[in-house]
Amino acid sequence: MNATQARNMVGADIDPEVLAARARDFGFRLANRDELQAAVSMAESLIDGKLASVDAISAMNVQTGMTAWVTGEPVDGIFLTIPLSADGEAAVRNGSYVPAAPSSEHLATQGKDIAAFYVGVYAGRSREARKKIMTASAVLRVEMLGMFPAYARGATEDGRRSMLSLGFQEFEGGLPDLFIQPPFQTAMDQAS
Repeated sequence: MNATQARNMVGADIDPEVLAARARDFGFRLANRDELQAAVSMAESLIDGKLASVDAISAMNVQTGMTAWVTGEPVDGIFLTIPLSADGEAAVRNGSYVPAAPSSEHLATQGKDIAAFYVGVYAGRSREARKKIMTASAVLRVEMLGMFPAYARGATEDGRRSMLSLGFQEFEGGLPDLFIQPPFQTAMDQAS
């Protein structure tokens, strides 16, 4: 897919509380600071790389109301989903988005005017955590997020394989190693 391809970026709203309630059905909750610290440390060891700082992720979560999800007690899985504004989606597509410290203008605020999602990471220490992540990802995508494109970077070979299995495609241009899962529903489909 070409980064210069035109896309009509229309925003839509998602109630963060409704999303959180549905995520709980799969064992996910929005992370508190201690859980987020544990989850980031775990994910960094699993991907052998660095994520955004806990402070940066916390700030994203406060603005969006739906970014930092964890599962397990103790935490054994993390799923970072960042709702983007139209400016944020454009930045991902043109390569100016900074995943570790996005501009506040690039993030949707409390579920309002979402244009797309950026998946920061999904990682699980156990097979059960990975299964929860994949199940929640698939079901929530179909039930609540299908009208939005989703973007992610292929940080690991396993990550690239799992993105391809979820219907992501390589995206030419934009951020390095970028993948996209195009929207497969319209706002009218969601309403029916």
